[in-house]
Amino acid sequence: MTAIRKSVPTLSIDEVFARIADARTIVASMAGSEPALFMEGLADSCGCFKERVRVYCANPSRGYACFRDQELASKLEMVVMFLTDPVRGEHGRNLVHYFPQHLSQWAGLIRERGVDVIWGSCSLPDERGFVTLGPSACYEPEIVRVAKTVVLEINPQIPVTFGSTLVHLRDVDFFVETDHPLPTVSRAVPEDIDRRIASYVADLVENGSTIQLGIGSIPNAIGEAFAIKRDLGVHTEMINDTIMDLYRKGVVTGACKTRWPGKIIGSFALGSPELYRFLDRNPMVELHPSSVVNDPWRLGMNYRQVSINSAVEVDLTGQVCSESVGHRELSGIGGASETHIGAQRSAGGRGIIALHSRTPEAKSKIVFELKPGAKVSISRNDIDTVVTEYGVARLKGRSVGERVKAMVAIAHPDVRKELLTLARQARYI
Repeated sequence: MTAIRKSVPTLSIDEVFARIADARTIVASMAGSEPALFMEGLADSCGCFKERVRVYCANPSRGYACFRDQELASKLEMVVMFLTDPVRGEHGRNLVHYFPQHLSQWAGLIRERGVDVIWGSCSLPDERGFVTLGPSACYEPEIVRVAKTVVLEINPQIPVTFGSTLVHLRDVDFFVETDHPLPTVSRAVPEDIDRRIASYVADLVENGSTIQLGIGSIPNAIGEAFAIKRDLGVHTEMINDTIMDLYRKGVVTGACKTRWPGKIIGSFALGSPELYRFLDRNPMVELHPSSVVNDPWRLGMNYRQVSINSAVEVDLTGQVCSESVGHRELSGIGGASETHIGAQRSAGGRGIIALHSRTPEAKSKIVFELKPGAKVSISRNDIDTVVTEYGVARLKGRSVGERVKAMVAIAHPDVRKELLTLARQARYI
């Protein structure tokens, strides 16, 4: 293994930055594969670049200096494809820029502009001269194939994964050695309200279905509610601890899947250290680019594909906002629209939006109209089913009047009368 590894130069951070001084576009790996040394060193090392550099990164785990130091704006353009807590407040200040596109389109749109460098993470090389890109294949494998320079932070803590993550050493230009823990996400503990929502969702999902889940207290509660299910499959953009738990309980078998039967399919994994250990050399799990996993046509080929996502607010006609609070960008579209639409193309499939009826500040999430500036993540033409702790609103195939009545019924009781009054004034009903 040592001789194989020596075929790729192992350099220091400073040496690599010196080698890529001509770069105009750099793509960093995401989620559990986030290259920490690159992100930590970018602010101090960006002076080496001859021109302003555009850096694409998906969902930063920390508020690195490259996102916060406004003096760097003349050297760096940080393009974020999903606004996370550490960088959300920096958006719109000329350094951090949000990239609003469907998850499946990221790689193709980045490739169109040309890629000078991809800087990612990888597992230790094996005896055949291969490394894997670890817990993310969202766009990384496709960018590796077209980037002029490939830099990988070789990290023994990166799990060996299967699917599209395999890279031969001949395709790597430089290694940087590191040994640091991967980004993690703590489990959100479900509350009673989450469990009530989960019980309604569980009633909508039949044994043998293939599921797509997000992350947070509601998906975790749904995982608990699914414990009584049998032979579920997984085809999801993100693999999290809940998916791991369901597999270990024997609920997830993939026995009824029509695409990749018996396999847990995702584009990336993000969760606990235990989840990364679960991924390591696990042939049950495959990671593939989001251009494949989130493609609505491919999603629709699964039998009983169910997509379960959340939202910031939903209006009475079924318009879903999951990206912003009014004009303030909150997160990103990710694959919410693609999976919601793709699931409905599946035989017996369904798209579900599951959310609390109110915010912690007691503001209704079921609204007469979206806030000014709210971004429509799922149009009312594509909406299927909405669930709150008060029940299920089936909107697909229903008139505006029918939708209004169904949505009012799942809103918090304190706002139902007001919502009906506004709907009548607008002649919705």
